[in-house]
Amino acid sequence: MRLPGGTPPARFFLALCVWRLVPRREAAGTEEVVFGKVGGNILLLCRNVSKEATEVVWFQGDPHSFPPLFSSKVAFPPDVRFSLVDNSSLRITELRVQDEGNYTCKEVLNKTDHEHRVQLLVANPPHSTPKCWAETSSGLMLQLFCSWPGGYPHPTLHWREEGHDLENSSWVISSTSSSDTHVETLNSSHLSHRKVFKCVGSHVVEQEEPACTVEIKIPSLESEPPKTCFVGDNVTLTCRVTEGTPAARLTWLRDITQPEVEIQPGGRYLIAQEGNVSRLTIRNCSQGTDGGCYVCKAQNPVGLRELFVCLTVKQPVNVVGAVGAVVVLSLLAILTITGVILYYNPLLCLRAFPPTAACSAVRRNRDLGDVLVLVDSEDDDEGKGEEETASSSTKHEAMAVVNGNSVQAAYLNCLMEGNDGEQHGGVSPQETREETRGT
Repeated sequence: MRLPGGTPPARFFLALCVWRLVPRREAAGTEEVVFGKVGGNILLLCRNVSKEATEVVWFQGDPHSFPPLFSSKVAFPPDVRFSLVDNSSLRITELRVQDEGNYTCKEVLNKTDHEHRVQLLVANPPHSTPKCWAETSSGLMLQLFCSWPGGYPHPTLHWREEGHDLENSSWVISSTSSSDTHVETLNSSHLSHRKVFKCVGSHVVEQEEPACTVEIKIPSLESEPPKTCFVGDNVTLTCRVTEGTPAARLTWLRDITQPEVEIQPGGRYLIAQEGNVSRLTIRNCSQGTDGGCYVCKAQNPVGLRELFVCLTVKQPVNVVGAVGAVVVLSLLAILTITGVILYYNPLLCLRAFPPTAACSAVRRNRDLGDVLVLVDSEDDDEGKGEEETASSSTKHEAMAVVNGNSVQAAYLNCLMEGNDGEQHGGVSPQETREETRGT
């Protein structure tokens, strides 16, 4: 039977006994730190190995533990990932985080032992790139954040401005680091619009130095058109930040007469902010106190911007009264127009009454073309009384141009005839037709 690694059992136990019987002596040695990458390979050198060394042994952890990893004389059962190179250096393949720790190389001489200690750090670089952002601290100070998570050991992060490290700048108030994040707090007096800051990251197993940038900007505002509110209703004024780094603090002021008095939420005022949008809601509008302009104020460490939002408060309109007034005015207008038409054109009224015989004759003659009609009425001396003589002595002449502008004259004769049209007309419709045909 053989143990893993091809070592016979008898030889293995013999080496174990010899190791236990060897007296421990104080060893003089050196130290170093090496880094390996997860999944990579590493070679731990046993430095200052002399040619006179009778044996080289590698230990993991306690240099006096047993069994050792490797011995140049005795092959102990090893992990297949561990091997000896040139009978002195230790090679580890497919590094794992569990391989991290202290390793000791011991060479055994005739009179003394020489030790070389190696601290192995198995590093895992971050898989992403650094991320940068800016925030506003208390007192309107600018805070620059740089984070590069996912690496082991933790990366090193530096903030720079125009190629110079901020750590050596006079405008840095504080600088703190925790695990994978580095924060710089700057005085706002040195800031300007569109200034760019850069964060550079480095890692022990990464040759490249990835970076990220932050550009700070003064806030920019936009608002809705002026609002109108009826007395007793509610209205909402909106203010929006379209640009600004870091995020601006939004507040509402009543007007420019009291620029330092902010509107506090409560009572009839409700203030809500979602992201870069702030809304001021005024409940139960009052014409005497709520009308006018309001100031939306946006401020960050870079600067300050203000925007006026105006509100007009009106009395509600009586819709029922307005509709009634419109109806009354419409009726008055119709009656006025009707009276004017009847005043200047009374014939429209005559058409509504039954026509007399003469009028009927004129109407019947309209379709006969342009005809000149002459009607004479003379006194008939036989069998007429005084009333007939007086009336028959009057001569009536009716002249009409049918289908022309002189039709109105015939209608006026009709109007003068009165109720006794047959007595004063003197000419029947039949005689009018006969005379017309003779003509």
